[in-house]
Amino acid sequence: MGELKTRPKKPQIENPEKEREDWISLLDQLVTKVNAWVQPDWATRVIKKAMGDSILGEYEAPALLMQRDFARVLLEPITRFAPGADGVIDLYRMPAYDDIASLYRVDGEWKLHYSFRGGKRIAGIRNTEPLPFTEGNFLRVLNEISDHGS
Repeated sequence: MGELKTRPKKPQIENPEKEREDWISLLDQLVTKVNAWVQPDWATRVIKKAMGDSILGEYEAPALLMQRDFARVLLEPITRFAPGADGVIDLYRMPAYDDIASLYRVDGEWKLHYSFRGGKRIAGIRNTEPLPFTEGNFLRVLNEISDHGS
């Protein structure tokens, strides 16, 4: 017989309101940083994404829409809680939602995961070797995402 799989336990949060405020603040800081990195080469717009989960409840989180020429890329918060991470944000070209990169917050730091073209194929973005979340690494990933399909 196969193994019985158990669901990951939900994090136990004493103060969901404060946790939600801290998460939104963290996202605001990230969006502000990325916005500064990409300008003036990219036109940007901060938008609000309706979010909700069983721990933090319903809320709006900041996302960043970036456009250069005809390439549109979205930096979109996905979840505050994920196995092995304290937050997940996706980066992808629109409207096809392809060429995805992800940011995972681990031990208080954002890590950038992306499979570069011509690199070794790996199953799942989470399994790629994480890059430090720096301006240079972010712009390299952003430019490859935006240039693909042009």
